[in-house]
Amino acid sequence: MESIVDVIKFAIENEVRAKVFYGEAADLATAGESQMVFMELVEMEDTHAQRLVDGFGEYLKGEGVDAVAFLADLQANVANVLNAEQRKLLENAEMRPVIEFAIDMEAQARDKYVELAKRVEGDALVQICNDLAKEEQDHFDLLTEARVGVDTPIDERPAL
Repeated sequence: MESIVDVIKFAIENEVRAKVFYGEAADLATAGESQMVFMELVEMEDTHAQRLVDGFGEYLKGEGVDAVAFLADLQANVANVLNAEQRKLLENAEMRPVIEFAIDMEAQARDKYVELAKRVEGDALVQICNDLAKEEQDHFDLLTEARVGVDTPIDERPAL
């Protein structure tokens, strides 16, 4: 089983990775609706990473990890944050697989936060995890709606 420190570090890295992924996906998106969803998610993921650092910084410090430096290092090396699978998806520039991957990414993040909430002690830390799990579910729902938009021909979409 992963240590709590490993789960928190993974979560911070995952938030940075999601931010970079969504930023590049926004650049690829041709449909304004999908592009706006990805742009909104970039900002949200950035705040998630910072909330993890702010909320778990003292805990990590007690375990010998400087959360601020860890996040700064990830952000300084964003070119190396995406894995090969994510790079390939973005290079292919097909929106449906990008959205599918993003939906899966959000589900995994949500589940990690639910798991972490069960393992940490202290009401404040549990609340951070629960809040982040809910927000990841909201992202999941937003992307699921965007997938419907990509799948529906433009002339069949409901009028605003």
